[in-house]
Amino acid sequence: MKTDFIIVGQGLAGTLIANELLRKYKSIVVIDDPNQPKASEVAAGIINPIVFRRMIKSWQVDEAFPQMETTYLQLEDLLQEQIYFSGKILKILSDDTAESWKRNALANHLEAYLAVEPIELFANKKINAPSGYGLVYKSGRLNLQKLLSSFSRFLDQKESIRKENFEFDSLHLNSELVYYKDITADKIIFCEGPAATRNPYFQKLKFKHSKGEILELRIPQLNLEEIVRGDVFLLPQGEDRYKVGPTYTWDELNWETTDSARDELLLKLKHILKANPEILSQKAGIRPTMHDRKPVIGLLPGNPLIGIFNGLGSRGILLGPYFAKQFADYLSGTSGNLHPEVNISRYFKGNQHLINR
Repeated sequence: MKTDFIIVGQGLAGTLIANELLRKYKSIVVIDDPNQPKASEVAAGIINPIVFRRMIKSWQVDEAFPQMETTYLQLEDLLQEQIYFSGKILKILSDDTAESWKRNALANHLEAYLAVEPIELFANKKINAPSGYGLVYKSGRLNLQKLLSSFSRFLDQKESIRKENFEFDSLHLNSELVYYKDITADKIIFCEGPAATRNPYFQKLKFKHSKGEILELRIPQLNLEEIVRGDVFLLPQGEDRYKVGPTYTWDELNWETTDSARDELLLKLKHILKANPEILSQKAGIRPTMHDRKPVIGLLPGNPLIGIFNGLGSRGILLGPYFAKQFADYLSGTSGNLHPEVNISRYFKGNQHLINR
């Protein structure tokens, strides 16, 4: 079987690059292990263009936000599913941040994304915010789990996905082609998420994954439509269901939920919520992140048959579509450029080492 690209992994990164390559009329085969946990299956899907801690724009947001909306609306049309929900974030302010909100918003040119004037009053009496709110009106959420499952079915209908574990012993290369079992391809692109740490071709890359946990709750009669952000986010899901999170840890990177994370989230939620929630579920995931918190994208220096699209991290829903299109343009030859801060070449400067198999 001959194809243009083999894509390993169908989390957010694999889904986005597969979609962009198909839009360029490239043939693909996706290999995805259904038993391999994915951070995308846990992520809450919040889209936030602002770094609240520093009151600045998220990196590359001016370029990434328009592409994000275009991509997710195109995917809705392709899959005939609503996955993208535009919305608002209400950032709970303290006395100090309420005073500085307008000043920082103007100084850092955030007017395109948020209301410069803080909101002093909000109708929902079950949210505790005595110092008011900052309103981010250019935000929303992505139903990431529905995107992954719907796109998997779409690929299945095209006979373009194999649901199996990827076996490195079955991968062979020559100077021009990639061979994997019965598949011959021009290139192979790895989109493995945190599993990339074990990939023998990428041992020079500096991964710094983090573990996060979220809770799904039932909170009757809260009637909240906006995303509320205090020390944790409170994300409406409909029918009195909400997600709360996340936590961040950099040790014990496993997929097990913990009592300590549950207690941390509930304590932080108690500071902003005047209601008693019912816990429906708790989930844990590992965010694929690089040492500099930038994605890693490109073809392996010394062997352009092997590529990677990974490290999207906690803002992957926002950044992923922009860089997927950029990478697809690069792979198809319509553009010769990758953003230097995400290019895999940053890990190989001065040493074009290649693992040959």
